[in-house]
Amino acid sequence: MLSGHMFVDFLNTLILLGALQGFIFSFILFFNPKKRTAEKVLAVLLLLMSLASLNIYLTETVPHWQMGVFLSLVPTMLIMAIGPLIYFYFCFVLKTSSVWKRKYWFHFVPVLIDVAPIILGWVITIGFLLNRLSQNDLLAWGNSIDQYNTYTDIPRWLSITVYLWMTKQYFTKLSSDQDRPEPDLKWIGPFLNAFLIFQLIWFVFLVPYIVPATRLAILNHLGYYPIYVPLTVFIYALGIKGYLLSKRHTQKNKGQSIRLSPQESKELIAAIRDAMDKDKLYLKPNLELDVLVNHIGSDQRTISHVLNHYLSMSFNSFINQYRVEEVKQRMVVSGNDHLKISGIAFECGFNSQSTFQRAFKRSTGLSPREYLSKYTGSL
Repeated sequence: MLSGHMFVDFLNTLILLGALQGFIFSFILFFNPKKRTAEKVLAVLLLLMSLASLNIYLTETVPHWQMGVFLSLVPTMLIMAIGPLIYFYFCFVLKTSSVWKRKYWFHFVPVLIDVAPIILGWVITIGFLLNRLSQNDLLAWGNSIDQYNTYTDIPRWLSITVYLWMTKQYFTKLSSDQDRPEPDLKWIGPFLNAFLIFQLIWFVFLVPYIVPATRLAILNHLGYYPIYVPLTVFIYALGIKGYLLSKRHTQKNKGQSIRLSPQESKELIAAIRDAMDKDKLYLKPNLELDVLVNHIGSDQRTISHVLNHYLSMSFNSFINQYRVEEVKQRMVVSGNDHLKISGIAFECGFNSQSTFQRAFKRSTGLSPREYLSKYTGSL
């Protein structure tokens, strides 16, 4: 059975290995020649999480004041960036064609909370090296930084929690929509739930941690392990999943060298439109791509290629376009006055009210009721 000291050593080793693993995955993802924006964002996220873990490992295993001064001068705790990076990574993974936009940098302005004490630390350290300040001044500044970092954990916790919730809402919206994530991305939901549970654990730890009367007691009994051991698990999970997704995306692209002649493309587009215009496949509530594939006798990759490259639409967007047009026609037929708009939408193939509302607004620029009022008002 492990003694207390051996158990602490085991936890420290676990945190160190997690940090090293994160550095390795970060390097692989960032310098992958086939990298997408998602991989670059994940690489930075893993780097910052690993630096934070390394900071705690050094703090716990090298308890000298010089190490404390060194760590306070190096940007290893840029925690305010983690929440936005999590949000943007999953947004880019779920919307594979997304690119980084300049306005996204606005989300990282709060990182100044993490950077400010580092800048001040360098000013004070230079003053010490120039004999303008004493070692006591340097130690006093170190204690002040410890106090500062203690209370900055409050905005750090809030930031990550808010961005996790935003990510969770975005994923839930896509999952309930017919533009839902691919099957190999369903792990995102459980991962976000686990991270939110981690935030709850952090909150339980944070409350006594920020109270001066109980801070030393909780650190003496638990250290920072309730936070950084789970963080190590997340580094492993994100690194492995991100790497596998990157590899799968690369392999997928290698196998997608589809070549169609102009005539073949026209014939396939005509067959797809006939399946909608004549056979009205879009009226099926649970219509999937494989149903269309079987109907016209082609294959999924070729149909997806034609829809994406020749019609500039995803399969679900293409289907919803037909459904919206059908709803618009049925809404203005006098014989349908007894039906609610939602009833008409379900008859036209929609199986979600929220999906219908979004698709209709995207197509017409108006809500269904606004569209109907505008139509009846023009008669």
